[in-house]
Amino acid sequence: MRYITVGEHLPKKTGLCIMAILQHVCILMLCATKSLQERIVPSPPSITAGPKPYPERSWNPELGDRVYVYVEKEKNTRLQCVASGNTPNLRYEWLKDGILIDFTSADRNNTLHIYKEQGLGTLNIHRVQENDYGTYQCRASSTSEKFQAVSLSKKVQLIEADISSFQNIDDRHPRQVALGTYLMLTCNPPPSNPKADLKWSADDSLKEMTLDERIVLDYEGNLHFANVASEDGEKLYSCYASLHFLGFYSKGPSTSLTVIGDKAAFQPAMRKWSSEKHVIGVEGEPAKFMCIFGGYPTPKISWRKAGRTSTLREGSNGHELIISSVQSSDKGIYICSGSNSVTKDPQEVRFTLDVQAKPTWKFQPVDKRVSVGESTSISCKAEGNPIPTVEWYINGNPYKDIPGKRYLQNDVLRVSNLTKRESVVVQCNATNTHGSLFSDVYINVLALPPEITNWTKLLKVATGNDAVLTCSHNGYPTPTLTWIREPQVLNGNRYSRTENSITIHKVNKNDEGNITCISKNTEGEMGKSSMLIVRDKTSITDLNGVPEVDAGRDVIFTCVAKTDPKETIKYLWKKRGTLIKDFADHHISCENNCAVLRIKEAGGKHSGNYTCLASNGIDEDQRTIELKVKAAPNPPVDVKITSCGDWKLGLTWTAGFNNFLPIIDYTVEYSTSFKPKEWVYLSKTTNNNTFISGISLSAWVEYTFRIKAMNSKGFSVPSEPTNICKTDPKKPSRHPEGVKIKNSQEGYLSIEWEAMDHMEHNGDNFEYQIFVRKLNTTDSKSYIVSGDKNSKLIKTNDTYQQYGVKVAARNSKGTPLKEPEEVIGFSGMGVPTIKPRQFALDKKSPFTHEMATFVWDAVSPSSAELKGKFDGYVIRYWKTKSPKNVKRIEIPPRVLSDFSNSVVGSQKIKETVHNLPAYSDLELDVLVKNTMHESKPSNRIKLTTPEGVPSEVEKLKAEKRGENYLELGWFPPKRINGKLMDYKVMFRKVSGGELGKKFIQTKKSNSNVTAVDMVKHRIVGLEPNTLYRVDVLATTKTGAGRKKSVDVMTADRAPLSPPIVYVEMLPEKIGFNVSWKSVSIVNIVNMKESEGTFTEVKRSNSSRNWVVLNEGLEEGRTYVITVTAVDGTRLVTSEEMKVTLSNPALTRENDAIFKATWFIIVMVAIAILILVIIIVCLLLKRNRGDKYNVQERENLHGIKNEEMKKPLPMGDFDENSEKQPLAGNSYDEMGKGPLESDKDSLEEYGDVDPTRFNEDGSFIGQYGNQQATTPSEAAAPSVMHNLI
Repeated sequence: MRYITVGEHLPKKTGLCIMAILQHVCILMLCATKSLQERIVPSPPSITAGPKPYPERSWNPELGDRVYVYVEKEKNTRLQCVASGNTPNLRYEWLKDGILIDFTSADRNNTLHIYKEQGLGTLNIHRVQENDYGTYQCRASSTSEKFQAVSLSKKVQLIEADISSFQNIDDRHPRQVALGTYLMLTCNPPPSNPKADLKWSADDSLKEMTLDERIVLDYEGNLHFANVASEDGEKLYSCYASLHFLGFYSKGPSTSLTVIGDKAAFQPAMRKWSSEKHVIGVEGEPAKFMCIFGGYPTPKISWRKAGRTSTLREGSNGHELIISSVQSSDKGIYICSGSNSVTKDPQEVRFTLDVQAKPTWKFQPVDKRVSVGESTSISCKAEGNPIPTVEWYINGNPYKDIPGKRYLQNDVLRVSNLTKRESVVVQCNATNTHGSLFSDVYINVLALPPEITNWTKLLKVATGNDAVLTCSHNGYPTPTLTWIREPQVLNGNRYSRTENSITIHKVNKNDEGNITCISKNTEGEMGKSSMLIVRDKTSITDLNGVPEVDAGRDVIFTCVAKTDPKETIKYLWKKRGTLIKDFADHHISCENNCAVLRIKEAGGKHSGNYTCLASNGIDEDQRTIELKVKAAPNPPVDVKITSCGDWKLGLTWTAGFNNFLPIIDYTVEYSTSFKPKEWVYLSKTTNNNTFISGISLSAWVEYTFRIKAMNSKGFSVPSEPTNICKTDPKKPSRHPEGVKIKNSQEGYLSIEWEAMDHMEHNGDNFEYQIFVRKLNTTDSKSYIVSGDKNSKLIKTNDTYQQYGVKVAARNSKGTPLKEPEEVIGFSGMGVPTIKPRQFALDKKSPFTHEMATFVWDAVSPSSAELKGKFDGYVIRYWKTKSPKNVKRIEIPPRVLSDFSNSVVGSQKIKETVHNLPAYSDLELDVLVKNTMHESKPSNRIKLTTPEGVPSEVEKLKAEKRGENYLELGWFPPKRINGKLMDYKVMFRKVSGGELGKKFIQTKKSNSNVTAVDMVKHRIVGLEPNTLYRVDVLATTKTGAGRKKSVDVMTADRAPLSPPIVYVEMLPEKIGFNVSWKSVSIVNIVNMKESEGTFTEVKRSNSSRNWVVLNEGLEEGRTYVITVTAVDGTRLVTSEEMKVTLSNPALTRENDAIFKATWFIIVMVAIAILILVIIIVCLLLKRNRGDKYNVQERENLHGIKNEEMKKPLPMGDFDENSEKQPLAGNSYDEMGKGPLESDKDSLEEYGDVDPTRFNEDGSFIGQYGNQQATTPSEAAAPSVMHNLI
């Protein structure tokens, strides 16, 4: 890429012009930069991040004016100091014990271990030594001669962190303590700086032991046992002190404890230790108190504030009260009380809390900017408890050491007649015993010419409106602002001015033009111009639409406005005063630049005022139209419960807006805590009153209520739910209903009832009481069941005994006044131990292939061996070959004569069983049953049923139908009842409601046909378009079964099409193979010599569609062949096919010569073509510089790879295939359906292709056509085929 310099290849004059323009631009940029530099007002340094206390605690008081940092010897520390401000030449310095640290000292050892971080004031001390501890303070200052300012950080006290070891670490003597007595173990921690954390362990692992309300640690590190327990013995107790930030732990001596005694003596609660009684708390910081009591049982401790009855939340298992953030309202007396079960009067400890506060500013001091010669003052008034003292510094030096025009009064510093060199940093430090407060304030004395920083460049105003032009400016001294429209200054009643603007009231076209603002002070002046453009006023000329509609109708409002022709109107819409912004309501949309507002299917929420606002960006006009949508009312509001006692409800509410149709009534609904999401109808007002009273409620239910209003348009949405109304408890109003005794389980009494709804419990502790008594005995019991159950299973250890049962409801208020009704029932039934006897076939009764009668000895219904209520008998039977497929005949109980005086076996049961399987070997038995169980079966008998007639055939229908035939299909009978012989098919014509002569055909049964195989039968010789009644019945040796009938109409007569004929010469003999396609079953083959007459040579009356003609034919003669289709009296003949008969051997010889000649010609042509291609490629190679595609070269030698991979086209040969012989097509393939041809297809009867065989069965298929085509459609073999 090539670059040019400015002016290169340009005309000389053009280059000079460009250079001049660049020179002016540079001058302007330098001027602007100088102006910006002049406008930068320096700000003083102010320390924003000073030293932080270390280590940090949960709260870290900064006492006085300093913070505390604890550092171990030989450890590193870092004291932070970062200042802000755009002061030139910012410098950081540090003072130690009031003396400036000289970082440039020749003492290199000092500078190596005490240094400042690069670019910051943060001080690093490497490996702190003894002489490094002391008081440090950071000072940030400006070193510029024109500008001096200083800011000081808080002082930081660097203190050595250290902890000593316990003085006596020898284990103390074991202590014996009586069980249940108070014990204190002292810690006596070693000195440390800062104060160490004290913990106790119960072993040598230094694992902190668990404290609870019985074992407490006080603020001095002593361990208190309110009473010693047996588990406290056999342990080593030791105190250890730690400074976690140093990672140092010091362990004290261990004390072993032996607990004596087996039973603790009761001891009242006694105070054993308490923290300081008088505590001074600091606002915003925590305060805590502790009291410890001893006694057995372990005392309970509570806290309260004097003058209050409520207890306070405490920490540390009740022994400690912590106020996390003290406020002035927390001041007062706090009382700790301890007591146990043997304390007569609680022991109390009283603590007094006084609240003080750190310093805070009454008014935050602020920076001051003043002009040369002006005066100013700075206030540093602070408040706190105790009252803070305020120290003043100017540029880091104490106020008292600085002479000048300053005086201090009531914490206010006043300075007068300032010069530009008297810009200083004033720092005030407010301090009391709880902390300090620093503030840096900068007095900046300025002398700057005026600068206009922002002004109105262009303003468009509509006539009659006010025009406001702004001109923001600054400078020191404060400049004045003048407005001019040449040639006059703007003055008069039409103009209003502020420090930075002018307002022209009710402008007109004459006010249009340039207006200039000029800012001026003693340092200079500056002016800027504004362009004022006045346009015609915008006004709405029309707002129309239908103001009142029914809900669901569309509403259209159209707004028309005019404005200045140079401006464009934009329309906006407001609904009830609120701008419609994003049309979130899908019902509301706007069209035509929003001049048209459309409301689709308006509802009640769309009622209200709609305002069209037309604006051109300069001024606007608006007009309002009210829309009234008659809709269902808005929901009621302010629903209140007026009464809820005595199980009566009172409600009041305020009606919602009725949407311009009077409210008819209100519906009250309720939900309960049992089903909070389900709302149930409760009541309805008889008019539009907005209250109800005296509505009955259930007891002990938490209700909420809501109201729906209704007018002629329907219901409103529900109101907001009310507060919860909980009704008083009372006794249940009733006992449970639907009590039932089930006897399903032997040895148990099963009781069920309808559970009562929660709404009917009427109180807490709801439950059911069950009273059970055994009839005819004095045995009675009662049971309690919870209210959420509805059944009870009671163990009785008996079988089918009679009981009386009562189920009562009750709650904490009692039971209903009315006694529960008693229900009589039985305990559970068992399996009968008796069984029927002498089960046999009744030989006196009729016995058929499907019916037999049986008898057996009756079982007494009152027999104890039934073990339950008699419920009849069950006869079971099954086929001997299928013992798992058991059929059951249920026999209901019958009333027999009295069994009491009967001889065993004299009472007989006789029962006839129908629908037995015929022609089968059966086995049968009988058993007796009660309502729950069945006995063991009786003696088993064997029975062989005779052969019977079959049932009717299944699913008889016409599968196919033609002009002269019907093909029927059906499935074998479900019950053959013997050996199926054959089917009788009867058919007769139906004409005018009369049945014609009956014809009967027989269809032999095929033993291989199963119940899922369809039986087919064809009836031929029928009349076209005729209705026939067909009956089919199956037969066995016994006779014919019931018939199954169907009415079917034959197809209408179709046009008879001429056959399509194919003729081929035989390969080995002199003759023809003639085949055809025909819609008729009967076809006649005709033949003649070329000049003779046709003679019938063959008639086919079946589905066979080919013949071989080889008798009486002579070689070299021409024969004409036709085929005639015959359908009753209708005849149609095919086209004539002329064939000249030749010698097959001679034909093959000529054909071989022909193929050989053609083979030679093709090979020669291919060789010539390859030679031409090679020559062309050599020429192309020379022209291309021996560069050509490899694939192109390969393609010259043969077929492309892709072509080699392509499949052969349908019908072509490959090396493993041969063409299929001629095959006849059925009538279905010719597209006549759904009706069928009268001709049977070869596929239906399993015939093979007839063209593959001649009359003696020899195979001729290899010379047949591949498929059935017309002669014109048959394709000749290609040359390449012959070559192959």
